[in-house]
Amino acid sequence: MLDANPRGLAAVADALMARADALVDAQVKAVREFAGYNRIPVPALKSSARRNVLRVVSVLRGSPDLPEAEQTERQSGGQRALQGIPADVVVGAYRAVMSLLREEFLATAKRLEIPPVDVLHATRLLWDLTDRYSTEVVAERQQIDIEFARRDEQERLAFLQRLLTGTLLPAEMLVGGVAYGLVPAHEYWVSRGRHPEEHRHALSRRLEHSGATSNFRPLIGWIDGDVVAVTARRPTVEADGAVLAISGPVLPAAFPQAFGEASRLLNVAARFQRQGLVDNNSLSIRIAVVEEGELSEALLARYAAPVLATGGASSIVLSTVRTFLACRRHIAETAAALSVHVNTVRYRLARYAELTGADLDDTETLIEVWWALESWALREQSPGA
Repeated sequence: MLDANPRGLAAVADALMARADALVDAQVKAVREFAGYNRIPVPALKSSARRNVLRVVSVLRGSPDLPEAEQTERQSGGQRALQGIPADVVVGAYRAVMSLLREEFLATAKRLEIPPVDVLHATRLLWDLTDRYSTEVVAERQQIDIEFARRDEQERLAFLQRLLTGTLLPAEMLVGGVAYGLVPAHEYWVSRGRHPEEHRHALSRRLEHSGATSNFRPLIGWIDGDVVAVTARRPTVEADGAVLAISGPVLPAAFPQAFGEASRLLNVAARFQRQGLVDNNSLSIRIAVVEEGELSEALLARYAAPVLATGGASSIVLSTVRTFLACRRHIAETAAALSVHVNTVRYRLARYAELTGADLDDTETLIEVWWALESWALREQSPGA
């Protein structure tokens, strides 16, 4: 083992310090052989190389750590990341220069006739030193990469939000379009969706998978808790509690209008408790039921209010008529759906006709009754709406 005061190794340390300038130049020459290092200014390389010499000398003198002012090597990985050098190249270059310094130590120790046991122990310490700082270089580099990825994702999200809300300047649209692969002459799908909180990222992953092409990675983000996306393909979604409203395909210039439509469709779908993929065609007249408030009020007054005024089982009567319409006006199907006798269904239908005067065999009346009962059902689901 090393003596408490290894004078022989201290002599080696002194000899290495005396040749510090030459060792710095040798390290700079060595790292220049690695890809990307020719872009780094020579003063920066020399500063790092000199720290390497000081670190080796510090270990040989019995102090495993450099003075605080010299402990900046862990920042080197971050600096190299900013300079665009891959982590494996950074580690390879660091190990190469440390190998050079170990060889210089061995040659100097042999010349000064240092005891083999001290040489062996010091060599192990130098290997430990190499491994230790290699790890710190990589860790700092990885942290920089993570910060870059986080910043890129934040910029991507901000671009998407402004793209969909129409607040991008023309120059920003041009630059961002190039950065994210949007082609002005190509059409895209715009969507807005909602998923149960415990699975909120499942929908975004589905969009990433189903909406991508070889030339375009979907733009996906969040607005007011909803998933929003621009995809090159019509997306798909599983009916597992998620609802996704889509609009398009449209050119990038029409994204704000398409996003407004998708938001409107999502609101309607949520009111009707729909799941899966929805668009204008699938929601059809339900959009008007939600948005045409005055007409809904008039139809409610005509086809629901007289029944509700009776109190008691009024909601049962209305629900029966609504189920009857959903079952294509088949009494047997309606009875099965409600788990009641067919005569019970007939009685409730007759009671409804008596109270409202509605003729369910008349097409126009049928449409109005359907509208009124859908509007009533929405109010039952959301009393405050």
